[in-house]
Amino acid sequence: MSRSHAAVDLLGRGYFLTDLNSTNGTYLDDQLLRGRTPLEGGELIRMGGCILKFMAAMDEEANYHAVVHELMIRDSLTNAFNRSYLIPLIESELAQSREQQQIFSAILLDIDHFKKINDQHGHLVGDEVLRIFCERIRDELRKVDMLARFGGEEFVVACCRTTLIEASRLAERLRLAVSSAPFYTQAGPISITCSMGVASSNGHDFPTCDLLISAADSLLYSVKNSGRNRVQVFDPAATHYAP
Repeated sequence: MSRSHAAVDLLGRGYFLTDLNSTNGTYLDDQLLRGRTPLEGGELIRMGGCILKFMAAMDEEANYHAVVHELMIRDSLTNAFNRSYLIPLIESELAQSREQQQIFSAILLDIDHFKKINDQHGHLVGDEVLRIFCERIRDELRKVDMLARFGGEEFVVACCRTTLIEASRLAERLRLAVSSAPFYTQAGPISITCSMGVASSNGHDFPTCDLLISAADSLLYSVKNSGRNRVQVFDPAATHYAP
């Protein structure tokens, strides 16, 4: 493919495909494209060895694929993003942080004593707690934040273009949102708290998702061993983790 191969433009209420003087040409349904051509939806566009299918936003097939995509990237219980979607997203954000000299932060959250909730009240109540937990977290998030289920009762909030100080303040708001009022479940009100570890990267320190999450996880482990229901933040200026 050429670096600038073809363009799809919205003109008025219609979409149009134009070849941008590419070396090998652009093909629309196996016909060499000549001039600007309207698109109705369902056409196959071939550029080099790449074939794309154009679907208008309100196209029934486009809606079907959008629903399937959402099912693939979401956790079915909590509607948080899933781990398989989170990891490549963080890798991409870290790469952008290196290029654009921005800060990316991750908050690792764990519901305190969640096993005890399952043991005392059953897994259906445990599922309720997970859903309510995510609702409270989402209510506090900003547009640049994303909540994902990392595994079990452990979640990650990915904070794009967010400094360590901003992420730590957000984490404290999240902690208070969870602990400020009981979770009303079919077993009655249950008081819930959570522990958090916060780490940031400019794309150079903690350059991969594994390293960044591991740093936050070490902080979370420290909180778990020192009383829970706290936020602990990585101190990049020190050789140790600092509250």
